[in-house]
Formats: sequence, structure tokens, C-alpha cells
Amino acid sequence: MAEALIFHYRHRHSLLSRTNPLTKLLSVIALCVILFTLSLTGLIIILAALIVTMWAQRLPIIRYRRELRAFTVILLLIAVTEYLSGGTLIAAMVASSRFIAIILLGLLLTDCTAADDVARSLGSLLNRLPLVNGWAVASAIEMTLALLPMIFDASLEVVTARTSRLERRRRRPLSSLISLSSSIFSLILDKAEDLALALQAREWDPSSHRRTLAYTKADVIVSCSVALLIIVAKVVGHV
Repeated sequence: MAEALIFHYRHRHSLLSRTNPLTKLLSVIALCVILFTLSLTGLIIILAALIVTMWAQRLPIIRYRRELRAFTVILLLIAVTEYLSGGTLIAAMVASSRFIAIILLGLLLTDCTAADDVARSLGSLLNRLPLVNGWAVASAIEMTLALLPMIFDASLEVVTARTSRLERRRRRPLSSLISLSSSIFSLILDKAEDLALALQAREWDPSSHRRTLAYTKADVIVSCSVALLIIVAKVVGHV
């Protein structure tokens, strides 16, 4: 399918794509944690840095507009709910900025990180822990990350098929929603079954050891950039 879909990996040779998945994962976790301690000024700095990073990564955000509609509705609900409960516009803007930052972090992480690369990095780390089958845990995480884009694929396929058949919307919105949801869920199950059969045909073993990924200069640059961003956001946010 030629159309770019949200939360899908794209093979590129950018700085983020060359960075070790473990470095990117830890950076995302650190940024998500710090988001809940920042003021509106600090959040704006984080958002500005993420927008610049998206531009450098050439993230096709405009082509994601169809999938982003659902997140837009959630964003409006968060803003309205926070405003009604807190009674201030600043509180609504802070909550909305946090939500946008988390979504942008997820977009960047999935865009430049393949699911199998995540398993390679996490597996070698988790396997060092006692009484933990690190490679099996990493394989389970890999399958979870692989199933997430499948949901958006199935949704787009069902909607496109119904549109091509010129199906009219029913007068009963609840019935239309149930019919659409059941079709998407059925297609997801079919795709999951195809994936399971493909793995079984390859005699895939989730506990098998894999070749680990090395750390490069890109990891140092990304780690230092994230640390500097957090320091600047904290300092400026408290001024």
C-alpha cells in the first residue's frame, strides 16, 4: 500500500534511524517522565524541539491526517475536560501540550525504529537479568509493536473497501459503528493468523539469541541532545 500510515517504520539513513533502539527508548521514557514536571514554557520548548526533529526526520505528518483525526478528538476532550475541572486556560493548554508531545514521541519512535531491532537491543539487556528469559520477553514486545500498525492497516482497508463499494451510511449510527468495528476486528484476526502461520513456517523461536546492535556516535549525539533539552526545559520553565 503506497499511502503512508501512522506508527509504521520507514527505512531511512537519518541520525535517529542509525541510533540504537535502546537509546531511543530510554530517551522517550525520560522525556515522557519529565513532561509531567514541566510548566507550559518548558512544554513549548519540548514541542518545538520535537517539531524540528520531525522536520529533520522528514516525517510525513500531512499524510497521517486521516489517522490523526481520532487523536484530535481525544485532544479536544482533554482540553475541554481539563478546562472545566481546573477552570483555567493554562491548565488546559498544559494538559494538551503533554498529550501532543507524547503522540509526537510515539510517531518519531515508530517511524525510525524497526520492531525486530527493538527486540535485539532489549533481548541482550534483559537476558542478563537473573531468572528472566530476556529474548522471549523481547520477542513478546516485538510482536506487540508489530500488531499495532496492523490495526491501522485493517481500519484503512475496511474503510477504503466500503467507500469503493459506494456503501451509504446507515441512518442508525450505532449500527454502522458496530458493523464497521466487527469488520475491522475480523480483518485484524485474519492478519494475525497470517502472521502466526508465517512465523510457524519459518520455525521462529522467540527464545533464540540474535545478533545485537552496536552503539555508535549517533547514540552519543542523541543522548546528549536529549539531556540538554531536558535541562533547558527545566531551567527556562522555572524562570
